[in-house]
Amino acid sequence: MSEEPEYLLRLRRAQQERQEKPKSAVPGKAEGSQHYTGAEQEALRWARELAAGTELRSIRSLAGSRFAVLVRLTSASGMRFLSVEGLPDRETLKERVKPGATVGEEVLGAYEVKGGRPVTIAIEAGQVALKMGAPRPGANPVSPEKMLRKATAEAEHRAKTRPKERGR
Repeated sequence: MSEEPEYLLRLRRAQQERQEKPKSAVPGKAEGSQHYTGAEQEALRWARELAAGTELRSIRSLAGSRFAVLVRLTSASGMRFLSVEGLPDRETLKERVKPGATVGEEVLGAYEVKGGRPVTIAIEAGQVALKMGAPRPGANPVSPEKMLRKATAEAEHRAKTRPKERGR
C-alpha cells in the first residue's frame, strides 16, 4: 500500500479513466449531443444554405419544434453571428418575426420543419403574413413501400383509362 493520501489516489484513478475513454468521432461534439430527426436535419441544411457559408454558432430548441428561424445576432462586442431557433407553433413564429420585437437581432428566414418548406414572411398593414413555399426536394422522403403502392395504383388507373386498341 502506498503512503499517498486517499484523495490523490482517487484523483489519479479519475484521470486514468478519462484517458481510457474513447474520444468522440466528431471533434467539438460531446458524445451525449442532440440527435435530430431527418426533418430537423433538413432544416439545418436549409439554414446552412441560407447562411451562405457562414457558420451557425448555436442551435436552440430545434428538437421537436414545428418551425425553425435563422437569426443574425449581434454580440456585445459588435461581432455578428448566426443562430437557428426552433419554435413550437405558428403564433410564436409570428411574434418572433415581428419587426422591433427584439433588439440587435435580424430574422433572415423561417422554415416549416414538419412540412419541409421555407416560409416567406411579409408585413402587411402592421400584421405578419406567412406564406408557405414549395417543399424542398428530399425534405419528406417517401418510404420504398409507399412508392411501390403508389406506382401500382397509378399503373392500375392507366390500365383502366387506356383507350382500347381497335383493329390491331
